[in-house]
Amino acid sequence: MCIVPQASKEGRDLNGSVAAHLPLLLAIALGSPAAATAQQPDPSAEPGFPVEARVLVDGAFRRCEGIAFNGEGDLYVAGNAALWRVSPSGDVTKIADMYSNLGLAPIGDRDILMADFGPTNRFDRGPNADGIVWRVTPEGDTTRVVDGGIGDPNFVLVLADGSFLVTDDATDEILWVGEDGQPQLFTDAVGHPNGIALSADGITLYVAQIFESLRPFVPSGKLWAIPMQEGDVGALPELVVDLGDRAALDGLAMDEHGRVYVAANGLGEIWRVDPSTGESVLIAEDMPGAASIAFGRGIFDHEAIYVTSTRTGRVWEVKVGAKGAALYH
Repeated sequence: MCIVPQASKEGRDLNGSVAAHLPLLLAIALGSPAAATAQQPDPSAEPGFPVEARVLVDGAFRRCEGIAFNGEGDLYVAGNAALWRVSPSGDVTKIADMYSNLGLAPIGDRDILMADFGPTNRFDRGPNADGIVWRVTPEGDTTRVVDGGIGDPNFVLVLADGSFLVTDDATDEILWVGEDGQPQLFTDAVGHPNGIALSADGITLYVAQIFESLRPFVPSGKLWAIPMQEGDVGALPELVVDLGDRAALDGLAMDEHGRVYVAANGLGEIWRVDPSTGESVLIAEDMPGAASIAFGRGIFDHEAIYVTSTRTGRVWEVKVGAKGAALYH
């Protein structure tokens, strides 16, 4: 790993502006169920990689991105500017219409958080602040948990106390949202952050960088680790791996062994990165626009990841021979 220069801007420090609101990260590290020591993987139990991805959904969506299992183990996908439930046979049912179809995360026993660009977005119209994060029930009831104060929310990560982090990949911002629904800067140390994942011990936040810049457009293949200390951003980000300048890293997910699964949207590939050894393994390829990733829950395969596509609208199942890390919701 290598230390990189600080990326904060406009006089804001590395820690952002919400240090006082983040003791929950320390609590994660010290006492939560998800903080248990990761089990050592059994290489003999893994399939030979890369494996062929099985198409679960094809033809239902023009494009899709967010994917998550709720607390009941049902699969949800954000596609065609709406939230959908997906059956194990690949049938889809519309739950609620939205402006866009960005990241999803489970929250509570049954609900889903959904990131939504809102009426405008920076990619088309320049800077904006009309982004939305919705809370949606399985019955389709919607609540605006965040209504403005953010430009283009993309990926959502729920924390132990029900607050959450949300990335804005059109900027350099990862924001923290508490009970009042007002986004506050968590850190802007990684440019154009997309997928994020928190290690089981709570001391490392992994961040996928999707762009080097927007104008001119330059994609990024960098996966970063932000060290956490006493519930706060503790140091500058460290480069974990660079999958190349065409990779355009998108979604992240972690397995029970602490390994990070990365969607390389621009390459149409899924990679697995082991931060403890530096090993990178190509898990699956020929997946154009591979976007968000979720480990199977409920009656779905718990040793498979489910992946969306921003190009084809497909949803794939990829058997990886490991279960997902515990999630907060």
